[in-house]
Amino acid sequence: MPSRSLIRLGLVVGLAGCPAKRDDGGSAQTPKAQGTEPAADGAVAVPPTADDDDDAERNESAHHVVFADRTSQAYLLLLTEGSGHALDREALAELVRKALAGADDEPEAKLLLEMVATEPRPPQGDPSLDPSERDEIRHRDLLGLHLDLLPVAPAGEEPLIPLEVLRDPISTRALTDAERTSLPARRHALVLRAHYRNRYGIRGLRLLQTLVRIVAIDRKALVHDPDTGETMGVEAFTARRLQSTVGNVADQVVVVPFPDERNGEGSVRLTTRGMRRFGSVDLELDGLPREVEALEAATHLLYGLAFKMVRAGEYDQEGYAVEVDDVIEVTHHDVTSAYAGQTGKVPRCDGCPERVRLHLVERPAEAHDPIEHVVARIVAPRVDSDAADYDHPAWVRGALADLLGVR
Repeated sequence: MPSRSLIRLGLVVGLAGCPAKRDDGGSAQTPKAQGTEPAADGAVAVPPTADDDDDAERNESAHHVVFADRTSQAYLLLLTEGSGHALDREALAELVRKALAGADDEPEAKLLLEMVATEPRPPQGDPSLDPSERDEIRHRDLLGLHLDLLPVAPAGEEPLIPLEVLRDPISTRALTDAERTSLPARRHALVLRAHYRNRYGIRGLRLLQTLVRIVAIDRKALVHDPDTGETMGVEAFTARRLQSTVGNVADQVVVVPFPDERNGEGSVRLTTRGMRRFGSVDLELDGLPREVEALEAATHLLYGLAFKMVRAGEYDQEGYAVEVDDVIEVTHHDVTSAYAGQTGKVPRCDGCPERVRLHLVERPAEAHDPIEHVVARIVAPRVDSDAADYDHPAWVRGALADLLGVR
């Protein structure tokens, strides 16, 4: 579906069906710690409390966004009745050997078999680990595979995948009519979750996607991504697998529209889903007008920033997590790189800088956010966004004009 049509459909479905409630706070402006001020009418001034100091510390920490030192990605393979038998580690390894026959000695084939055979490794800070084990885990990028076979709708419990997600026209847009018709008969899901670090072109994610493709072909499964909410057949999944150059980030991440109460009626915010797989926070740009051209440009900006985050978040070789730069520059080249270099997808402008500088600040969690995952707002660099007269919608308009010439 062309991006313009998808954005129009997203506006209709997303803004109609998503909750508009927002938590208080999360402003780009950092509240300053309050000092003792002279009180009016001779009243005694109230000094700042410990709670004031805690609030100031929390607000300041929101401006220091970090990449995860390890992350994971899960896929749910939706199986027809009887196709989930004997899917243990040995059966998965046999499927891999069969699918990659002749490539057994290839390094990544060996690594995939190693990942299939390995239970998830504990965090490196686990007190049960001795120093040598902790050091070994610290320097590994492949940290194991979790697998499970679960009913899609367990009796007396919430379904594994909400029915409205499987009925959503955007989330299921990659399904053929036959695949969509088969959904009610797919009553079990094979859960494959890989644990890994952002190293070697996110090798752990690429190996997991190879495994998912192999199993989906063998078991005629559909693939559900719980972070993006998308469900697709194996052909669509294969076409969108992450490239070793990490050049097709836009195939891995979706952009979802929500109402924007912060900036007034008629405003829209766009939020990514799927950045967890890269060890990154999800990204949100608010203060947008409800205009297709502006929303398309904002989507391009988000994908360009996503590409930049994936590259910047590579795990430190000494085994430590990396903090996001205070000011990030996104260029037109970053945007085209997110689409695997397909320059025709991204408009160019004459006379504009084709770059924008921005800052990320963590916002409070909302009910529709990915579970236990941070979302960060895109704002102007703090020299501007910390100012009392900061006009965020005006900055957004300027940013889209500078990057893509869209006003």
